[in-house]
Amino acid sequence: MPELLFSEAADWDLFDVNMRLGSSGIHGELALDAGGLLREMDRFCIGRGLASHWECEEYDVVLGNEALASELGPRLTPAWGVLPGEPFLDLLAAREPAAVRLAPARQQSNFSLAGWCAGDLFDFLQQHAVVTLIASADIGWNDVATLLENFPRLPLVVLETGYRADRYLFPLLKRFPTLHFDSSTYLAHRQLEAFVESHGPDRILFGTRLPLYTPAASLGVLASSRISDADRLAIAGGNLRRLLAASRHGGQS
Repeated sequence: MPELLFSEAADWDLFDVNMRLGSSGIHGELALDAGGLLREMDRFCIGRGLASHWECEEYDVVLGNEALASELGPRLTPAWGVLPGEPFLDLLAAREPAAVRLAPARQQSNFSLAGWCAGDLFDFLQQHAVVTLIASADIGWNDVATLLENFPRLPLVVLETGYRADRYLFPLLKRFPTLHFDSSTYLAHRQLEAFVESHGPDRILFGTRLPLYTPAASLGVLASSRISDADRLAIAGGNLRRLLAASRHGGQS
């Protein structure tokens, strides 16, 4: 049982950076409402989660944010959906966001990350130090570099980088101090501990990709990696809390 296997994780103050709420047209059989998500979090000793809503990605950002707001509780911090353009920025600003999740892919929100399209959006996110999540499938590595060259203070978190990303990820992390990534798919043998040994723990955030992935994968890697207790706690939730606290609008701790 995961409750027994990962019981020591209850002391790590886990804060998951990568989870979704609500129904999904593509992954409907895996969808979780807030109650279901919290039950899964409890099974794996995850205290808090940064949650977005499927509807923002698959249907309508405004309605998705309303659905997200209706399901939030003290253990869930919202990662709001947003689109470029003044009406959407006004709605986002009214929510005083600490975090957002962008879904620019053609089959999702379908917008360009270039300045001519999303420059005003990234100006806002940078100005307010909003933690900005985007899946690696939705942004190329050259686009990551261009985005952070243009917005060097943007706290960007690239999700689901995969086990073969290091040759891209390492030089970008060295060049851009506000770039972070999550651990949900960073699962190769000894990959996490090798990263911490060479780069330190501060740029990686614990993530699970619930409800698509089981938390057992990333939690098992974090639990078994030969790293210090302080480094484990930083990855488990300390790094994400630091980023959210630096946001102009703050984040729930």
